[in-house]
Amino acid sequence: MKKLAIYFLIVHTTLLLITGFGIWFILDNFFPEIMVDYYYIIPLFFYLMGIIFIYRFRRTPVGEPKKVVNLYMLMRMIKIFMSVVIILLYWFLDKPHIRNFAIIFVVFYLINLIWETYIYIRMELYFKYKDKQQKSSPKHMDQ
Repeated sequence: MKKLAIYFLIVHTTLLLITGFGIWFILDNFFPEIMVDYYYIIPLFFYLMGIIFIYRFRRTPVGEPKKVVNLYMLMRMIKIFMSVVIILLYWFLDKPHIRNFAIIFVVFYLINLIWETYIYIRMELYFKYKDKQQKSSPKHMDQ
């Protein structure tokens, strides 16, 4: 599980660096009117949420698939709640540019949703593989 978590952390960091700088480059060079102040908050938010997501999955017991599903749903709800809080805070700080901020935020949210779904599927496959290994081990056959 530790190797898988390290792999996810490396890929997550790489993905958000590429996505963050890529979207910033596109906005800055091709759509400067859409660029918002405090753009860096968006990729930073999704990076931190992804780190928490990966860390929490790493601590999930392998033999309890219901906990994995519950954790995934809980993390989804926390992310939605925190996203609304971030957008509301930005709205209070910079009302004229809230539309642009929200659009950029939603783009990041969708990209991140795809990435976290991939992580979840890989974790599920890993848990099933480990569970299958434990059931077929010689200790379980003696019982």
